[in-house]
Amino acid sequence: MGRILGRVLATSTCVLIAFIAYSSQVFLFFPWYGSVISVDFLWAMVPFNILVAMIWWNYYLVVMTDPGRIPEGWQPHLVEGQSFEVKQGNGQLRYCRSCKVYKPPRSHHCRDCNKCTLRMDHHCPWVNNCIGHGNYASFMRFLFFVDCACAYHLVLFFRLVWDVVDYRYMYTPSTGTVVWGALNFATCVPVMCAVGLFSLYHFYLLATNTTTIEAWEKDKVAMLVRRGRIEKIKFPYNLGLVQNLRYVLGSSMLFWCLPTRSVQGDGLSYPVEAGTGEWHAHASGKERSSPLVPGYPPYPAYPPGAGAPGMGDNGYGYPYPDGHAVLENGTVTLHEDGQDAYARVRGRTEPGDAGEAV
Repeated sequence: MGRILGRVLATSTCVLIAFIAYSSQVFLFFPWYGSVISVDFLWAMVPFNILVAMIWWNYYLVVMTDPGRIPEGWQPHLVEGQSFEVKQGNGQLRYCRSCKVYKPPRSHHCRDCNKCTLRMDHHCPWVNNCIGHGNYASFMRFLFFVDCACAYHLVLFFRLVWDVVDYRYMYTPSTGTVVWGALNFATCVPVMCAVGLFSLYHFYLLATNTTTIEAWEKDKVAMLVRRGRIEKIKFPYNLGLVQNLRYVLGSSMLFWCLPTRSVQGDGLSYPVEAGTGEWHAHASGKERSSPLVPGYPPYPAYPPGAGAPGMGDNGYGYPYPDGHAVLENGTVTLHEDGQDAYARVRGRTEPGDAGEAV
């Protein structure tokens, strides 16, 4: 049922885009310019149609591009200095029992798609797809061009209305023109307000390299800080405004607005800001220590509860040889991902020493 509703909403979105973009040109702006394809008409319509074309192109990319799926058989390799995430409390690596794969950082399982999505932002019913690592840049460009096209449309519309009020209109508007004008105004203004507010929020998330899910987590963290349950901490993925934009939109500013499927990174690991400290969020508001998981060198990963030949599971869902695991100069931090809590382990790990989770 969810997939059917998604297709209906995606089709409705296409109909709405086409209605605002083309009915305004055929029934409003073309008669306004005397029903003649003049130079003035082209000067007004060519930029508008470029914006509309960019909307269609980016919408197609958002709908048709895979947002990013975890490769089959992917395992978290615990190399020295690499970040990885484990569940809170029991120390298990984040594992999706539905997809039967380990979850890389920032990935989540989408119930609508029934798949895990890399750097999942949210599931958008209007595009019938998840917004994630593979199509987030196209999604942001789509929002940007919708805002620009709606603003351009309203500028032309109000110029037309002003000409009518000021008696500059070449012909008296017909009843049909008035009806089409009212319909365009009644659809374009709500779209611009709704998408505009939504865009502002996502532009902020883009500038801070935050997903919608992580924004909810940051709100929870802020609440716990205000209540004095945890210390003030810094979000680790915020690399600065310019670097955040480059990471999502591309390294060259000249191509930020060009629709493309190219993305930065593989979606399995992400750069973090040095010295960000701990990143806490806990559903109960209490900090818990997590058992240490084995460090360097890496060992094969198995589903929780599964063992490996010659290796002990120790109940953590990650097999390793008998002995002590250690986290040196690192931290275990608590994190809430919306469905389950997990801890982010960041730092160096070396075998042969004894350590304690902080």
